[in-house]
Amino acid sequence: MNLNDFKLIVTSGPTREWLDPVRFISNPSTGQTGWQIARNGLASFQEVVYICGPAHKDYTNVPGARNVSVITTEELARAVQQEVGPRTLLIMAAAPADFTPANPGEQKIKKTGDAGMTLQLKPTTDVLISVSDLDYPNFFRVGFAAETTDVREHALEKMERKKLHFVCANRVFREEIGFGSHENTLFVLDRDGREEIIGPCSKERLAKDLLDYLILRMRALSDSTVS
Repeated sequence: MNLNDFKLIVTSGPTREWLDPVRFISNPSTGQTGWQIARNGLASFQEVVYICGPAHKDYTNVPGARNVSVITTEELARAVQQEVGPRTLLIMAAAPADFTPANPGEQKIKKTGDAGMTLQLKPTTDVLISVSDLDYPNFFRVGFAAETTDVREHALEKMERKKLHFVCANRVFREEIGFGSHENTLFVLDRDGREEIIGPCSKERLAKDLLDYLILRMRALSDSTVS
């Protein structure tokens, strides 16, 4: 399998779901892992598209890639849907918000005395599910699963439910591992039942080793029907 005419799409960073014009729901993802993956992909893929949420300023732009900026999960979903196609590797390294306020305030929500506030949330668009049934030839999908317990079980469930070819799982409760850290460990599972542990190592090394492994396994999986 020749990657010279393959597109690599990497999503990265958090998303924001607005409570009102000045407050939002988000998470502490810096975007470093996705940025490192996209940067490493420039040497192997014909085109690299880097779709990034409001990440740390050092990781919002990959020189040499086509950079797309998004804020909300819905914007992320639309950007991914517009980019996917045949001969594409989609690595969903972003950490989009799973829920959004059902009724966001048009003006700043004011605090009134000691009264509490009940916040009603609704699910956001699941980006990977939104493209899971697209029947493009050689369209590979990689998801990430940041878990606190039962990492392998949750990862396998996510891979099946979202029709992924690979899922990269990691524990985020460990001190100095996961969001905001400079090193990580990934448990990579694929639909053929293979498992690989990458790390612990720096996120720069992790990105290179992960991409090398995915390319190796893509070549094996391309011998079967990719859908």
